[in-house]
Amino acid sequence: MADNRRVKKVADSIKRAVSEIIEFKVKDPRIGFVTVTGVKVSPDLRVASVYYTVLGDAAQREETRLVLFRSGSFIRNELKPFVRTRWLPELRFFYDESQEEAERLELLLSKIKSDPDSQQK
Repeated sequence: MADNRRVKKVADSIKRAVSEIIEFKVKDPRIGFVTVTGVKVSPDLRVASVYYTVLGDAAQREETRLVLFRSGSFIRNELKPFVRTRWLPELRFFYDESQEEAERLELLLSKIKSDPDSQQK
């Protein structure tokens, strides 16, 4: 088992490396403008959950998800020089919905502020 500092350090290096690999080495033209927003690594350093966002609509998001799923082993193989662990972590990609959730909450708050019935007297 690795300590928390080691897990965080590995997660940061994976985030940086995966961002560069997706930007410069994945040559699939169907991939959208991807931003890696975070990486969570399991305590045993065997699994890395990569969170990303995509600029575009739902169709572009789905297309990018498929490309990342198909190129996962390529990205993992390209990750070897960047990660110094006994085992190279398995990569799992997840769409990060936190930005959309924040926008939705901001819209709700602005509606509440502009609603005359919600104004306190």
